[in-house]
Amino acid sequence: MHTVITEMRAETAILTLNRPDKRNALNARLRAELREHLERIEASRHVRAVIITGAGEAFAAGADIAAMQSYTPADAQVAAEEGCALFAFLEEMRVPVIAAVNGWALGGGCELALACDMRICAPEARFGQPEIRLGLIPAYGALFRLPRLVGPAKAKEMVYTGRLLDAREALEAGVVSEIIPGDQLLHRALELADAVLPAALAVSAAKKILNRAFDLTRGETDALAASLYAGLYRSEDLHEGLNAFLEKRKPQFKGR
Repeated sequence: MHTVITEMRAETAILTLNRPDKRNALNARLRAELREHLERIEASRHVRAVIITGAGEAFAAGADIAAMQSYTPADAQVAAEEGCALFAFLEEMRVPVIAAVNGWALGGGCELALACDMRICAPEARFGQPEIRLGLIPAYGALFRLPRLVGPAKAKEMVYTGRLLDAREALEAGVVSEIIPGDQLLHRALELADAVLPAALAVSAAKKILNRAFDLTRGETDALAASLYAGLYRSEDLHEGLNAFLEKRKPQFKGR
């Protein structure tokens, strides 16, 4: 059985984490399959958006604790490095990635959601970094991404106590942008994907800057924005967009 399933809806790839009996825990096999799927998507020019969700009651309920019992320190370091590299790859993909969080998003599962560009969730969703309860720390990028998303104080509370956020708290903290009834969650994720599909080149350019917004100076951000802005003038889409505006019609972007 595949631990990650891909389904195409037009130009959107839906990736479903598929270990429902283990609440989609991120074992080595699932991480490897997810990386393979993401690499294929990144190499394809036919995919313009990605949605990640989970099978069953969970989005991804952390790492595989049973497998972790046999780790040596060297094994732990390899797993952490692989997880960091996987989520960094996801974060830097040219296409926007939407997390449709249908249930538990804990530990590595929460870190996976944090690496996505947008997050929406069902009312049943729960978010948290409970690694401290195992005597561990988050190791797949949450210690970098979480304070940038919710602020240092909230991030420290979540990491130091391991307390989980329910859907409403996650919305108030800025972890998610919307709470959607579970039976409409995927539909709403597809609506968001459809909203960004037409301007794929511009979205990709904006993503390069937004991902670095906290790491660059104002001058560096302005210089990068000017360079990418100018580069878009080499695209067919830009000229189609300008012409469509002046002609009062909907643009027909082609992603080139």
